[in-house]
Amino acid sequence: MQGIALAVHDSPRALPTLSTEVPMNEFQKCLPAGLIAATLLSACGGNNDSFLPEPVPDPVARVDLLMSNERGMKSVTVDDKHAYVALTNTETEGTSILATARGVSAKSSWQNVALGECRLPASTQVEVRRAADLKQVGGKTLMMQPAWGSADEHTLCELDQAKMSFVPKDKDFRICYETYCERMHVGDVKAVGKRWFANGGAGQNVQVSDNQGLNWRPLMGTMDSMSCTHQSFEVVGGRLLTGGECPLDMAYVRAYTMNADLSALASKVPEALVVPELENRNVHLITTLGKNERVFVGVEGGLLRSDDSGKSYKFVLKHPIEGPNYPYITHLLSPAGKPNVIVAAGFDKAKALPYLVWSNDNGDKWTDLSTLLPGYKRTNPDADSQVTSIAEDAQGRILVTVNEEFKKKGRLVEVKLGRL
Repeated sequence: MQGIALAVHDSPRALPTLSTEVPMNEFQKCLPAGLIAATLLSACGGNNDSFLPEPVPDPVARVDLLMSNERGMKSVTVDDKHAYVALTNTETEGTSILATARGVSAKSSWQNVALGECRLPASTQVEVRRAADLKQVGGKTLMMQPAWGSADEHTLCELDQAKMSFVPKDKDFRICYETYCERMHVGDVKAVGKRWFANGGAGQNVQVSDNQGLNWRPLMGTMDSMSCTHQSFEVVGGRLLTGGECPLDMAYVRAYTMNADLSALASKVPEALVVPELENRNVHLITTLGKNERVFVGVEGGLLRSDDSGKSYKFVLKHPIEGPNYPYITHLLSPAGKPNVIVAAGFDKAKALPYLVWSNDNGDKWTDLSTLLPGYKRTNPDADSQVTSIAEDAQGRILVTVNEEFKKKGRLVEVKLGRL
């Protein structure tokens, strides 16, 4: 295979009340102006979505195994020449990325890609095993990974032009204080034209790069780590959409007007949105799919859709917090040439099982594929299985990575949808 070098080493929670009469705690300090107003607007945006039909099983779809590994698989992506899969570190080995020619099959030969400085070391504890999220951004293959083991670890790297190894792209995310240094964890990167956007440091942070990641500056928040989880974001229709949970158990979706060239916010005050009550459903993703006006928001226990570039939303998937199923929607895909087909994936927290559903009508009705996935019929009663990524290759095939156990027993499968 040309261009690939072998690496030598290679339960429901109570909602808190917000009072302006008590001092702000550390979580409330990350609260931007306008939260109270935005929260009230969200509560007023409800619709009759409490009794959405459950996804039904698919009698035609199938899942074919392409590759297995005893390590966990975090992600799969495909560029113009190769397919790549990211593996977790283990007790004796550091993180790894495998590559093969992009026409993946069960007979494909996989090789290690050199990681150099971007390799994370071995870990003796399964709970803190790490791996990279792989993604195509602006025509480049990027990896984002949690770099909290050392300030010298890297959180954002890019595959070089020769497709031989990954190189760091995160010098501005290394922050030094009076007595120590740290690397801000980048959870996601997106490109709009030549500008790149990231959420380094978590919390309310969103950064922008004018030169494809060579330098970064704050778009909102700071160049510093925050105590809240990473917020999801999207840039659409000249606006920055954000969503997350900050303070803890206070989920939000917000929008900010940007200036004409998307280099800065035109206002730091959130726009008025129509959003159903989110309760404490943390936002795990915000993305446009195919059509620019169509925005999806994946939350704990559900999925929202906007048909007006993120100005108003409704639930198209919604499970009660105390119900028998409570899927976290963490990945979405709309296959090329099929704008009304949506594939949603993640894991069912209520059952600790992988979750995969699809719709052929823009999310109005859903078909369930979860039972076809590796790990759904678990052999280990203590296993925690989940879908960790979705990608589409040049032939229009849907590739999915699944862990049969928590950060272990990774499987790469091809998913063939049923009746379109």
